[in-house]
Amino acid sequence: MRDGAGAPAKSREVAPGIHQVFLPLPSKPSIVNVWLIDGGGEWALVDTGTALETSREALLGVLASLGLSPRDLAVVIGTHHHPDHFGASEDLRALGAGEFLLHAAELERIEYALSAGSDDMVRHSRRHGIPIPDQPIDAPSPMDVWSRVFRPTRAIDRFLDDGDEIRVGRRRFEVVWTPGHTPGHCCLLERERGLLLVGDHLLPKITPHVGVYATGPRNPLGDFLASLEKVAGLDVSLVCPAHGGVYADHRHRAHQIVAHHEHRMREMLDTVRSGPCTALDVARRSFHWVFSDGGDRFQAGAAVMETIAHLELLAARGEIDRDESDPVLLWRAARR
Repeated sequence: MRDGAGAPAKSREVAPGIHQVFLPLPSKPSIVNVWLIDGGGEWALVDTGTALETSREALLGVLASLGLSPRDLAVVIGTHHHPDHFGASEDLRALGAGEFLLHAAELERIEYALSAGSDDMVRHSRRHGIPIPDQPIDAPSPMDVWSRVFRPTRAIDRFLDDGDEIRVGRRRFEVVWTPGHTPGHCCLLERERGLLLVGDHLLPKITPHVGVYATGPRNPLGDFLASLEKVAGLDVSLVCPAHGGVYADHRHRAHQIVAHHEHRMREMLDTVRSGPCTALDVARRSFHWVFSDGGDRFQAGAAVMETIAHLELLAARGEIDRDESDPVLLWRAARR
């Protein structure tokens, strides 16, 4: 499709009244899918893309190709707070979009991201073995990283909760709370049609990042795996993800991701059993390709945070112990 000005307006209707909109991202993955829902005289948007002008113009182009403007969006639903999912929400509010819906835990994350400095993450990173100098001169705050892409609205009209019903004209969607990737991540289920909009929770080709950061929660991977099992129990015929194409076999994919994390935990458990180690030590072995040739420090940091999530779940299962006697936390095999 193309809008009236001739700019590309990239979208496709994947099911009756469900439009997949392809918006550009500045890094990999290079595209995020947001979803326009036609409820028969009333429209909703699920996720917003980033605040970058290229993304905004692409979304406006798709709306125009359908004879719509932001004012025609009765409701804007954020699956979670990340910049590629809720980063343009303030701009859409300014353009006249209707109610904004988000889980309360995601608004807490927005407030933190907008106000936090770098001190929390510096302390957290040192605690887990990352060698940060005493006087770091370039430790970024969340908004140092997200400033170009993140303009979220803080005026949430309705907080999402598990089991809530969202009406879009004649259509009914059920909120399925799926914490893990973020504490308040939510999917949307249209039971009548077996349609599930999954945000980042259940991606067809990649797995979402699940890490432990300075503000917690302590065991997000445990939450994530439980959320996968929860979604696997739903009756679904079409899955609409934020990255990648639509697909059908959600149970197979959910169990595949569970198996992936279980395998990674077995690898990490073997490392800890070889001797006490920091999360950085474990990450260097489990994510060795990230650390080769110096690597990218942001990817390396994310690998350590993801490693902590696996180690915390192993600790919750009683397979390893924390040794908190020193400033740097060590992980040891559990005493049986």
